[in-house]
Amino acid sequence: MAESKLSKLYDWLDERTGVKELTREALDEPIRGGARWAYVFGSILLFLFGIQVVTGIFLSLYYAPTADHAHASVWYIQKVVPSGALLRGLHHYGATAMVIVAVAHLAQTFLFGAYKKKRELLWGAGVLMLLIILAFSFTGYLLPWDQAAYFGTKVGTSIAGEIPVVGSAQQRIMLGGNDLTTATLSRFFTTHVFLLPLALAGLVGLHLYLFRRATPAGPFHSRDDKKIERFYPKQAFKDSVAVLICFGALLAMVKYSPVELGPVADPTSDYLARPPWYFMPLFQLLKYFPGKLAIIPTAVLPAVLFGTLFLLPFFDRRAERRPLRRPLATALLTLVIGGSIGLIFLAKHQDRINPEFAEKLKRQEEEMRVFFDKPFEPQIIGGAAAPLASAAFTNS
Repeated sequence: MAESKLSKLYDWLDERTGVKELTREALDEPIRGGARWAYVFGSILLFLFGIQVVTGIFLSLYYAPTADHAHASVWYIQKVVPSGALLRGLHHYGATAMVIVAVAHLAQTFLFGAYKKKRELLWGAGVLMLLIILAFSFTGYLLPWDQAAYFGTKVGTSIAGEIPVVGSAQQRIMLGGNDLTTATLSRFFTTHVFLLPLALAGLVGLHLYLFRRATPAGPFHSRDDKKIERFYPKQAFKDSVAVLICFGALLAMVKYSPVELGPVADPTSDYLARPPWYFMPLFQLLKYFPGKLAIIPTAVLPAVLFGTLFLLPFFDRRAERRPLRRPLATALLTLVIGGSIGLIFLAKHQDRINPEFAEKLKRQEEEMRVFFDKPFEPQIIGGAAAPLASAAFTNS
């Protein structure tokens, strides 16, 4: 009986939306060379984007984007809101996972030469998506308004201000003035919650449309060219398993390594700032290019890297896709990824062997742990609990 009602409802929706045809088109997508685990990255990215949207909406119900209350609202989410720590953890680790999977997806596409044969626009949309994902990470980093977030963002915006000609104006636009204030937080929050999601959603839609137009590139060799399989059931199964593994990994990270939150930002302190790991290569490179030479890692190298990536399909017109027969491309990919990982480890190593830095970073880490273990305390302003902290943060 229930099955019959669901079938009638489905038929009713189909008459008005064509949902059956849309579903059939999605599931019947032909895959040249057959289903492969190498093709799961796109579905994982879509899943992670969905996680960010859903958790972000719930977090924004409690978050207060002002310098006075941002930190308290995050603290309240972490300590008081039911499942708040889970939501914040999934959002935090989901953002990190998006960076990793997006880089892996782009690297695989590059290595397999899948940007060739009328896929120039598809590749370009992917490069732009990576830039937006990195912008998500940068704008979201400030929102907790703790010491690490405040001083890390201050360093990041200072680097942006070093770019010749446009740097000073760019820095003022980002900050909403000359220093990090509520205006800065409001701009980062608006960009993070409204502008970037709209841009990424539009690019995801364009990317999927272009992908369906171009059809899957298939394996880089030609021995399986005649083998064609539909997306459902084999590739759908592989994608589902990969998504479940990814979700399980996120839950494990949230449970066994809760997202940190340190003391509220104090602009007068001498906090030793360190960027998140995905910006660590740039941070390390700045040590080798002091003064006016800082333009090389802050502007020249990123512009050359992403410019080359974006234009790659237009100057690499050879039909050859096999990695071993494209030694220069393979070597460049290895250099960029291996070099970035090496710079991250080098930065960490130098902090460990520098007595002054090591001691200060250790002290900051201990202060963060002490604060993180404290129970939530409503804000006290002018001798009384702030309305935002006492009402919204204790009676929800």
